[in-house]
Amino acid sequence: MTKNKPTIFRLLFSIAYLFVCCLVFFSLALIAVKFIISHEVVIERSDIKRVAVVSAIAAIAAAVRSWIYAILDERKMRRKPPE
Repeated sequence: MTKNKPTIFRLLFSIAYLFVCCLVFFSLALIAVKFIISHEVVIERSDIKRVAVVSAIAAIAAAVRSWIYAILDERKMRRKPPE
């Protein structure tokens, strides 16, 4: 029986995974919004930087939150056995 313990490696892996997912999603959203507003897609370097920063913030926040909840869950399970 393999236990899925919250480790630092899993935290870093989930941050990287969520960063890539957010980067793709936010890039597609940026392209859609630019196309709807101006009927052309012109992406500047500042837009790419903004998408990367927002993706990093969202990925770190989501990964740390789920990691903390996993640690709390693990400690809660150690305190009282399941019935």
